This record gives sequence, structure tokens and C-alpha cells, in this order.
Amino acid sequence: MSAPPLTMEFLMIRATARVCWTRRAALLSLCAAAACGGGGDIAAPPPEAPRLQIASVLVEDPASGTVYFSHDDHWHGFPTVAMGAPRRLLMHFVKQGRAPDDHDMPPRNEWFTLAPHADHSLPVVIEDPTRARWEGDRLGGALTGQQAGASRLNIRVFRATTTVWEAPPLNFIVR
Repeated sequence: MSAPPLTMEFLMIRATARVCWTRRAALLSLCAAAACGGGGDIAAPPPEAPRLQIASVLVEDPASGTVYFSHDDHWHGFPTVAMGAPRRLLMHFVKQGRAPDDHDMPPRNEWFTLAPHADHSLPVVIEDPTRARWEGDRLGGALTGQQAGASRLNIRVFRATTTVWEAPPLNFIVR
């Protein structure tokens, strides 16, 4: 038996009404989201600059061509400076670490400086400031001997006020 035409018409009207209400509800929720979100302009957080990767530092004496490099928790070589004579030292870094038993200096094509990283600084602190003083920038500096003896340089890389990387202390001698 088939349903009377009035009942079929009623079911079709009811189904159409259901579809309309579903569409209206979706439209209302979109309007509410847009109103709450300030017109749809959602401010994304600023992209974070990629963190600078440093595995070790190389300190180069350009006058002699000597390079001292950090390896894990120690250094290979140390500078000697004359009293009263500044010695220019350049700082280079490498991203890739070496194996614990690999004591070869990293190849020069892996070296980089902080020159393109204007938001980074390279503070160098001398443990015994009576022995020597340091004047430098992001690329290196001058170590000037003031009193005969030994001390150590502490080399750190900062981004604003945050320490990004720190080398083991580098011994040096003033003669």
C-alpha cells in the first residue's frame, strides 16, 4: 500500500526543513567564529629564527696561520702572547661534531663565522684579567698580554641574553 499523497508531501517538507536547519546552523556557527575571531584576521605567532648550530670553535691566529680548535671538552693547542703586544685571533665555528677519537681539525670548508648573524654576540671573558685583556667583536678580537703567566679564555655565543653555545675554557700563556 502506498501512503496517501498528503503524508508523502508532509515527509518531503519535513526533510527539506531539516536540510535548511542544518545549513542555517552551519552558517550561524561560521558567523559566530568570524565575530569572535575579530573578522577572521587571526594573528599567527611570529616565525622563530632557526637556532644556530655549533659543535665546536676554532681560534685562528692569522699572523702565523696557527689554528687552535675545541674538541668535546678540551682544546688542541693554545695561544702564547707577548706582554704588551696584542695578538689578533679570529673565531670560526663548525656545525658538525667530530667523533671522540677523531682529533683532526675540521676542514676549512666547514668553518663559518658569526658575521651574518647580527643577533648573536661573542663575549670572551678572561679568567685572570691581570694576565691579559680581550677586545673583540663577533668575528674575533685582540688578546693583549699584561703580566707573565697563564690564564684561560671563556668563549660563549649569545643570542640577545641567552647563551646559545659555550666552549671549554682555552688556556693561554703570556710571556
